[in-house]
Amino acid sequence: MKNRYRWYVTDNIDTIIGSNPESSLLWMQVRKGSPQMKCIDGILRPKEYPEKGTKILLGDVASALIRVSGPHDHIEFISVPTFDEQKWVLKLKSSELIIKIESFPYWGFGLFSKCYLNKVELNGSLKKRSKIIFDLVVCLGRNPWEPTFPYFWNRITKFNSKTHQDKWLELINFAKKSMEEEIEVINLRYIEVKKRSMNKNYFPKDWNEKNSKSLLNDVEIDINIAKRSLHDQNAAGLKRALDRAEAKLIEADPLVGLQNDEILQNQNNKILTVDNIPYIDLVKNEEE
Repeated sequence: MKNRYRWYVTDNIDTIIGSNPESSLLWMQVRKGSPQMKCIDGILRPKEYPEKGTKILLGDVASALIRVSGPHDHIEFISVPTFDEQKWVLKLKSSELIIKIESFPYWGFGLFSKCYLNKVELNGSLKKRSKIIFDLVVCLGRNPWEPTFPYFWNRITKFNSKTHQDKWLELINFAKKSMEEEIEVINLRYIEVKKRSMNKNYFPKDWNEKNSKSLLNDVEIDINIAKRSLHDQNAAGLKRALDRAEAKLIEADPLVGLQNDEILQNQNNKILTVDNIPYIDLVKNEEE
């Protein structure tokens, strides 16, 4: 039986699309050819770069992918364009992810930017891939799986927009679930720290109870901000809010303060004073 989740791509090799433990392959509709960039010695460079290079039309999808996928070790071309400035193959590499983007026309000989699509393969953890796709859709402000020319899109990809949409939503929903879990982890820690903050048995010496309560109020606010950010599809805002909450939880936790006091006390007990260090006369020992 033929696997209904397989595609026949331009190089005649069957490839899995959507999400699996190792990689994802997605097709994306290009709307704009800009920004214009340069390819110099196989490396992507800004248009303003002083050296001469091959003109590249990167397109809105690839440009957004580069932005949302974070710092890269390097961005290199596997295939450099010739007369068609929007037909190329690009690879992004980082410590967590490898992204391969192939740009080519699927209708009208590429007369307009909307005649192009990007075939994108992502290799890395499912959590990282899903968040990249989540951020990409937000960054573009549209659904990249919706084609401008459905008939030709279905013909080149062998599947319709509904099947594409299902595969995109698998990744997007996985990202949402992961972020919901991150919020829940911080919320559970908040509940635990709040309980300890009301138990004087956990209070270290000179513990500032008032400051602890104030920090916990801020944590609750940050958790609510994270929830609103998720609702607004603002993954960056969610991460900032959770980072703030985590830092404040450490400072507000009396158990952390108590452990720090114990560590300092143990370190003080191990400090040697000058009077306790034995004196050894090395000169005398050599003469003997």
